[in-house]
Amino acid sequence: MLRAATLCAMGILALGVSACSGSGRGDGQGGSGPAASGGTSKTGGSGSGGSSANGGAGSGGVGTGGRTGTGGATGSGGLTGSGGGSSSGGVVGTGGSVGVGGSVGVGGSVGVGGSVGSGGSLGTTSVGTGGIVGSGGVVGTGGRIGSGGTTGRGGAVGNGGVVGTGGATPGTGGTTTTSTTPPGACQESTCGSHKWACWPVPTPPSEKLTHPQNYADLGNGAVRDNVTCLVWEKANPSTQGTWQASADRCAALGTSSYAGFNDWRLPTRVEMASLIDPTLGRTAYASPPFTTTSGAYATGSYWWETIQGINGANLAWGYGANGMTSNAYSLAGTNFVARCVRGNGTGEAPNALAVEPANHYTVVNGETTDNYTGLVWQSGFSPTLMAWADAPAYCTSLTLNGHTGFRVPTLGELSSTVNEARVGNAVVLSAFPGTPNGCKDPKYWFWAAESQSATADWGLSYCDGFTGTNVGTTNNGVNDWDYFPTANVRCVRNGP
Repeated sequence: MLRAATLCAMGILALGVSACSGSGRGDGQGGSGPAASGGTSKTGGSGSGGSSANGGAGSGGVGTGGRTGTGGATGSGGLTGSGGGSSSGGVVGTGGSVGVGGSVGVGGSVGVGGSVGSGGSLGTTSVGTGGIVGSGGVVGTGGRIGSGGTTGRGGAVGNGGVVGTGGATPGTGGTTTTSTTPPGACQESTCGSHKWACWPVPTPPSEKLTHPQNYADLGNGAVRDNVTCLVWEKANPSTQGTWQASADRCAALGTSSYAGFNDWRLPTRVEMASLIDPTLGRTAYASPPFTTTSGAYATGSYWWETIQGINGANLAWGYGANGMTSNAYSLAGTNFVARCVRGNGTGEAPNALAVEPANHYTVVNGETTDNYTGLVWQSGFSPTLMAWADAPAYCTSLTLNGHTGFRVPTLGELSSTVNEARVGNAVVLSAFPGTPNGCKDPKYWFWAAESQSATADWGLSYCDGFTGTNVGTTNNGVNDWDYFPTANVRCVRNGP
């Protein structure tokens, strides 16, 4: 672990730790200033070129002709097409079930949140005509759909289930979808961590990638994320207060069994990141279904130095209304609000280091597969720093192990790689070797796919995982925390 003197020298503590500078960051993210109302972001939409390259969705949208069973009966002797069925004789599972339990999620529909990939669409290529269910769609024992396309956690709609090869199918028209999938359709994660993404990473619907954000309004003041299976408070009170006041309010929701659940808590950094859609501008949370207030959204993630008891640090990760995150929010500050969350089993306490889940990454010849999100990453990164506008071409041209289809990751996808148990180069080094170790320099920043305006592009610093736009300046060799006119890019593709 880095010593305090090293952190000061690297500039980490310039993000708000009083032991170095004696004050908070004062840049809209740090100390007493929320990233939402006083942040650096500019008004404006996604900006030119704000969409991820090669992220196009297949035509047909979600679920058009794509309900399991239509044209491909799964009952007794249910054949998958004429001569084209998977498994012996084309029987779809035992008794026609897809995987254990016999259904693809509750309700059996594949589409909303559970996209069918290229070559595996249940929309444009209907089940029954030719019997093709995905690429090589074996729907027999174990309920596998397509090449490597497991239905995910128990067949949940869109949860963990990378259905088909690169299955990209956004919501209708590429907008955030509000689903009518009944409660219980999601099977929650039990990986033992709330500080790592043990679920597919939701993506902005306008970018037309896999796992577009998809929510179900439960009609009781709560909203279920059909991708992560987390259940969120729909509207948070606007009254601001300390971090502890926000934590206590979420705990009180559990005590009162709000919306029928007793395990309400503050969300962690990566859980809040799953809600962010940077293409929406200054309010980066989908509305509907959410109502967003001003203030810094508190998280159940203390900063590394605070957990370690170094330098008297008293900081937690927080999110602004515009989606910018920082570790520079003082626990004693009075500008916190909270969007409480529940679900996905047990996890770390706010003052505990992130616990990496078992079998997290598989690394093969320069490719790193996240076995929980299903994303396949470039283990390294670009050989040189580059402008944001040049990053898509670099990723499009990348070939690793014969694999193409790489693209610039979304801000949420980048956030899923952050290891909160480290600073300096806040990653799992065995999965991402060579990640630069330091802070407050462009070489520690990595581009995201989104831009906030024509002059403000999103990135993430592996100093410890904070995000921002490249609007900072440098003066006499001293860089603002968000100064990165050029940056690295670490490309990603959809697995398998």
